[in-house]
Amino acid sequence: MSKSRRGGHDASSCRSTRKLPKNALNGTAGGAAGQHSWHAIGSIEDEYHVKGSNKVYLPWNTQMRVECSKLPGRVRHGVKFANLAFYRIDGRVRRVTPDRPLFDDPFEVSLSEEYDDGLVAEAGRFLRFVTADEHSAQNLGRMFATPLLEAYKHLFYVLYGGGGNGKGILLGALNRSFPGLSTAVNAKTLLGGAKGAGGFATDQEMLKLIGALWAYDEDADIITLEQATLLKKIGTGDMMAARRIQENTVSFRNKATFIIASNNPVIMANTEALKRRRVFVRMRDNRAEAEFRDLLAFRAEHGAVPFLMASCRLWERSDKPWDDVAIGSGDDLSEHEQWIVDQIIVQGYAVSGDNPYYASSATHRNSVTKLGLESTCKRVDGKVARVLVVSDERIFAVYRAKSEHDINQAVNETIPAPPRPIEGEATVTPGEAGYPVNYATVTDGKKSYDWQKAKDLPAGSTRTPNGNAYAVIPAVGMAVIDLDVAKDRNGRVLMDAPTGWDVFNREIGPYGGRAFPRTYLVSTPTGEKHGLASVHAYYLIPDELKGRLKNGVHLTGKPVDIRCEDKGYVIGAGSVLDDGGTYRLLDLPDGQPPLMPPAMVAWLREHGYVEGETPATMQPDGARPVMMRTRYRSTRMAGKSVRNEPDMSPVAPGSRNDTLHRWTYGRLANHPDNAARIRDDLYQRGHASGLQDTELETIWRSVTRQLGDRHA
Repeated sequence: MSKSRRGGHDASSCRSTRKLPKNALNGTAGGAAGQHSWHAIGSIEDEYHVKGSNKVYLPWNTQMRVECSKLPGRVRHGVKFANLAFYRIDGRVRRVTPDRPLFDDPFEVSLSEEYDDGLVAEAGRFLRFVTADEHSAQNLGRMFATPLLEAYKHLFYVLYGGGGNGKGILLGALNRSFPGLSTAVNAKTLLGGAKGAGGFATDQEMLKLIGALWAYDEDADIITLEQATLLKKIGTGDMMAARRIQENTVSFRNKATFIIASNNPVIMANTEALKRRRVFVRMRDNRAEAEFRDLLAFRAEHGAVPFLMASCRLWERSDKPWDDVAIGSGDDLSEHEQWIVDQIIVQGYAVSGDNPYYASSATHRNSVTKLGLESTCKRVDGKVARVLVVSDERIFAVYRAKSEHDINQAVNETIPAPPRPIEGEATVTPGEAGYPVNYATVTDGKKSYDWQKAKDLPAGSTRTPNGNAYAVIPAVGMAVIDLDVAKDRNGRVLMDAPTGWDVFNREIGPYGGRAFPRTYLVSTPTGEKHGLASVHAYYLIPDELKGRLKNGVHLTGKPVDIRCEDKGYVIGAGSVLDDGGTYRLLDLPDGQPPLMPPAMVAWLREHGYVEGETPATMQPDGARPVMMRTRYRSTRMAGKSVRNEPDMSPVAPGSRNDTLHRWTYGRLANHPDNAARIRDDLYQRGHASGLQDTELETIWRSVTRQLGDRHA
């Protein structure tokens, strides 16, 4: 019977008949079945499998502790190999050699293998192989001897990783080498479920801890703040209660080191008490199965013994695990949490009251702790508001890195530049390239007064006129798409807004691909003056659109114009205007003039360039779906008439982010097929309201994430 003491001290022991596993607790009896061995036991009831609710042994337990305390021999709280033991003396873990009398005493774990520095080195190599950094490797190595060598019972371990990292192999090694001393548990049941209230299920799971030195959950569920109290009790070895069905409650002190292996959030309060007790290990994920061949062979030959040797070496060197290892993943954030992270990255703080994603108070507290944040006051838009700021950058850094990468990737989205001008003395005209066109003269800037005379003639009936500039009239079955620059209501160029070239490359496909094929391409001086891409792209019209394509200008707000089928004209390549503006030929088609691909046709239909079809953007903004639980009012404009165009008026400071978020959400929720237009409108209205691209990208990502990334 053990005399259990806090602080990792030795325990008085009695001899018990017990079948011992290979490599474990060989002690004085050699570990053979049916022989006596010295080992610490948790309770008489558990050791001798006493069952029944009417069997009360509490007095005997107490008496046995008293009697055992009088015995001269004690089981030493340490590890003994065949040639060396590790034991805490004068507050430090020290080596005990066979020539010392202490070596002859029974140890809590006694092994027949000899301590070997070569095996220690091999174990260290495998520990580094399965972990993400050196400090994680040392923390993982320290885990094996923790229940035997820590100065006092207080540490528990969190092995964090997504999978394919070998944590199951190492925990399985413990189970194989020490089946009587290691036990698999369900952390959610043991700690009381998601809210820390497990009742009888927890009492039953507690039974697994009795007599164990290692207790682990190989695939733990989410650990929340509500479970932290019981987690701390298990870690510190407090008196616990366990009970089977129809049996009395058994009280015991937990000796097992608790190990949580998980790819789910493990949320713990950032208190000093928990910081001293938790040991984090960051596993290295996504390894191929073949990479573990050597580790599996090493485990098959030696089990967990070399890792226990390496662990003793670590404890000999230092008592302090590394506390700078961060766990968590930027991919496991909820919408509520992602919004907070994005806000902090963009502006340094997050106003909790502005969060458009509903979360209960308990969930919000868990999120704040998980992200390493704290609440403080700050003056925002002239008013004092309570905001969230970073409290522990080591915790937040994991989420910051992922979100900054996402934001930068979106902000720095690369769109191919138009081809460079084709050099040569004579510019190829569209007619010479095989396009059905006619020509007219150009005077007074970009005006043509005789184009209507040419529009009724068969294609190819006219020649390019003399002069510095000429007009091109697309004949029946042909269109020129003017990918223009964006302008405000007064005609001023919006330098930060996407151009038509940007829109086509992003929403249809990159130029030169199947959806946006190479064609007769001409640059215009409008974009050249402002350093922006502005081009004319020539295409044949498929039969389904012949006679139905609109001769439109910036329809539904897009910087895209259409000149088609004798309904208008464009300035031809090689033209030089009176103000010096030049139209330059950039590209020619691969072979015959291309037909508009289906993706381009679909885009034109969607955005209002086809007669008889109402574009999604022309429909009124709608309300937020009822399924979205939120504190905010609907985006439906009560009492106002239906509008054919979205409200693009600037939003006053103080409510810009919230207003633009609700406005964007309402439109995208009701018109998911028009995501590209809605995104551009967000940027245009946001710029007019004084917001930067990073802030607008945060709003867009927040909206698309809320809608399940269906419209990103």
